[in-house]
Amino acid sequence: MEPTLSIIIPAYNVEKYIAACLDSVLEQDNGKIEIVLVDDGSTDTTWALCQQYAEKYNCISAFTKENEGQSAARNYGLEKASGQYVFFMDSDDCLTEGSIDKLFEKMENGENDIVIFLYKKLEDSTGEIFPCGYHLEEEKVENLTGEALLQYLITGRVYDWYPWLLVIRRSYLLDNHLFFQKGVTFEDARWTPAVLLQASKVSYLDFPVYIYRSNRVGSTTSTFSEKNFVSKVGVLTFIEEFSDKNHFSDATKEKLFANVANLYVSTLFDAWSLDKAQRKEYLNILKKYKFILAASARTYHHLLYKLWGVVGITPVSYLLYLRANWVRKKK
Repeated sequence: MEPTLSIIIPAYNVEKYIAACLDSVLEQDNGKIEIVLVDDGSTDTTWALCQQYAEKYNCISAFTKENEGQSAARNYGLEKASGQYVFFMDSDDCLTEGSIDKLFEKMENGENDIVIFLYKKLEDSTGEIFPCGYHLEEEKVENLTGEALLQYLITGRVYDWYPWLLVIRRSYLLDNHLFFQKGVTFEDARWTPAVLLQASKVSYLDFPVYIYRSNRVGSTTSTFSEKNFVSKVGVLTFIEEFSDKNHFSDATKEKLFANVANLYVSTLFDAWSLDKAQRKEYLNILKKYKFILAASARTYHHLLYKLWGVVGITPVSYLLYLRANWVRKKK
């Protein structure tokens, strides 16, 4: 019998975390789930651990492939999955107790393209756990589609585009060719809005299903790289092209940009980790998106916008760079 839910878990050099991730799922196994493990060319003992779990539990299938990044690993897992629904987990995160049963209550009628839910944030350095900071209204989520749904999710809050905040009908993804873009980081901000936009039936579970491990040392997006920087700038370009392609209102477009204001600020200070010629080139590109600071709901961003108007982008971005280095040294 085919499983109802396929949990797809890409894994890369997470020997310290993979067991806790898998155990949090296996403790809730109801006989209707499968776990699809995709080792993305790990260089530590991750693949050996994946094999051990697959040998011990019939519900686990483990695959290994050359390292191509998380997007390619997720796409590979989707191709191997057989469940009616799929759920993309990260291999250093966990599920909360009782979450599988609650998800199944939303899934088993088979009518939903997507189930949206909440999460908790685990600060890796301290072990502290925090709520995600927002709640949604079930009636609105379940009665809105397309642009109206996107606008609701990002109005008055910063909605996180993480794919692990959704359980999705597998045929919906395949029929609409909704795969992750390879070769980039911050791919979630490109994939999730497209997935939500096309859904015809969305359900909402007002429960923190997921525990997200934040600020893990060694994670792909926790350290500077030119690839990460270019991918961040690519998110801004994506939002512009995505909004124009789908004929979004100016209000929706502005809210989409405001939703990534923190990412935009990080590009301003990360530019100072590039060489002088690259920095000049990218700061000229980033000038175009200055309005994001004014559109943001954060007072701090508005102050940056006003300061920019007085001294220009270069001093503002350099001050942000100094502040970011100071914060990193304090950790």
